[in-house]
Amino acid sequence: MKKPLIIIAMVLAGSIIFSIAAFGFDPHAGPPQMSAANMAPPSNCGKMIPPVNPGIKLISDYMQMNVLAELTGLSQENVRQLLISSPPQAILEAYGVSPEAFGSEMDKETSKLVSQAAASGLITRKQADEIQKKMSRKPEGPYLAK
Repeated sequence: MKKPLIIIAMVLAGSIIFSIAAFGFDPHAGPPQMSAANMAPPSNCGKMIPPVNPGIKLISDYMQMNVLAELTGLSQENVRQLLISSPPQAILEAYGVSPEAFGSEMDKETSKLVSQAAASGLITRKQADEIQKKMSRKPEGPYLAK
């Protein structure tokens, strides 16, 4: 009767010692462990970029696709397929479209969307005017969304 109790006590003691050895020590030194949800990829300038709202990204992608289709004469489906394997810059170069023309058309498309949002009541007229002002103050250079 005592022999089974001694065996159970030894197994229990061994498992306690093993769990202390396995889980009781500090983790090895290294970079801090962070969950992937809290990490954002660094930008080209080394600063952290705030995440883009998925709805805004979707609208931007469709605007870009519509403008590229309009400027190249391709269908939207063909442009969508091209964007899978090529950046917008390559598509513009292949079809002889200047980045300035692309930027100008993107600005027109954005202005049209802002006007539609104001007309439908999603934003106020004052907010629409502020967006238009900010668009007019943007730095010079081609606009190409990545």
